[in-house]
Amino acid sequence: MTTAFLITLLLVPAILQAEERDIAYEKMNSFLNVDTQSPLIEVKLAVDISDASLPLEEIQIWLMQNDEVVAEIFVDPADGAIQLPALTERQAQHHSLRINQPEELVQISFGVTVLPLPNTAIRYRELFYLVDDANLFIKAMAGAMALLAPKVDSLKFHFAEAATITIDSAANPLTFETEQDKSISVKQTSKLMEEDPIVVFSSIPMAIEPVE
Repeated sequence: MTTAFLITLLLVPAILQAEERDIAYEKMNSFLNVDTQSPLIEVKLAVDISDASLPLEEIQIWLMQNDEVVAEIFVDPADGAIQLPALTERQAQHHSLRINQPEELVQISFGVTVLPLPNTAIRYRELFYLVDDANLFIKAMAGAMALLAPKVDSLKFHFAEAATITIDSAANPLTFETEQDKSISVKQTSKLMEEDPIVVFSSIPMAIEPVE
């Protein structure tokens, strides 16, 4: 396991189901407008097919504005990935996605992935921006219920073996060791975000999970 899926870790994945042949753009635009800061975040929209006999090549998606075709959306035949533009709230009210397949066959899924660390040393902010980004996606998913939505404040690192994490703070260097489940939880702090020290891992974690 080299990646962790924020949406599946934090909340049930958002599956945007087609209403007949159209999907209101407002349903996904809030996710598209999340301004992430971490380079370890990867956002992906993709076509999900419930019938394995239906090839991706037969799925067509169009961006519509006031019931007129604006553009055809490319569906990657390898994995069903699609790319959509982020619109203003007012623009989204006049746009939709049209799919040439019924709701029971084709859906659009939204996922956020935490990428593996590129090496064993990384700046504190670069790493812990994941906490801020996770909260932005939770807020976007919660919508009107954002005030009641859970918030994360820590990162949980999962390892294949015993490991350590060292935060080279000039004022107070910190070292964390794995628990019995071979994981380490570290809380984000405003002081360290401001200082932005180097964080050193004895080995690259298998997965990184934002947690409460």
